[in-house]
Amino acid sequence: MFAPDIPNNDGCTRPIKLSAPEGSVVNCKFPAAVAARMGVGHFLTEVIYRALSDVLPNRVIAGSGGTPAAMNVFYGKRKDGKPWHSVIIRGGGMGAGAANDGNYIYIFPANGANTPVEIFESDTPLIVEKRELLTDSGGFGKMKGGLGKREIFKVPDDQYAPIPPVNLGIQAGRYVYPAEGLFDGKPGTRAQFLVNGVPGNSYGLTQLKRGDVVTIDAPGGGGYGNPLEREPEMVASDVIEGYVSLESARINYGVVIDTATFAVNMEETKKLREKKVSSKH
Repeated sequence: MFAPDIPNNDGCTRPIKLSAPEGSVVNCKFPAAVAARMGVGHFLTEVIYRALSDVLPNRVIAGSGGTPAAMNVFYGKRKDGKPWHSVIIRGGGMGAGAANDGNYIYIFPANGANTPVEIFESDTPLIVEKRELLTDSGGFGKMKGGLGKREIFKVPDDQYAPIPPVNLGIQAGRYVYPAEGLFDGKPGTRAQFLVNGVPGNSYGLTQLKRGDVVTIDAPGGGGYGNPLEREPEMVASDVIEGYVSLESARINYGVVIDTATFAVNMEETKKLREKKVSSKH
């Protein structure tokens, strides 16, 4: 944060004092569960950013949907009885910063590689029916939070179907608390886990049968700054790209867009934004 262009070295770390008292969440005592300790570790960067946001507002980002990284473990037996096992590590929308929108589908502060559909389908007997960015999932702000993503998996029910059950274990976050925004920026959308359209248990082991469909929504990142200060042309571009809906452009950004030409009506936009500002006071 203070000198991002300088490579890590002893001189950079010497002024920093690390304290992790025994019994704290980062140095817990037996028999505390620590298998998912990665989740706690990933949130530390966000905690530090928020703590220093008033001192270094231009060096921090809002909360990220890719914090913590989401790990999905699929396993079971193929139709011939042979075992199979596959792990997907997924991200979410990055938090926005003072000068940039959040990137889409990143893991932060760690890193991870995307698993292409072709690889997953060749390694498993499952089908990936859809992968798509989620409109309006990024937190609204002067700078918009990164979008989340929907992924839909199906267990085949034909001659290629695996022997049930297909097991799915999830290690993730943001199902209860979304990625928060900064400086009047709004939070991103929360994660979602559905089995056949019904909310599933995102913290336990899910056992699937033939024909089941699993929907996993990655959360969006938090926005940065007041949404009413976002450049109207940027909002119009988001609408054209499908990142922001026409309804959200008007309600959350106060931008009036012609539905036929997708051009911004600057006069109506000014009136709407002034009305929204006056209604808050």
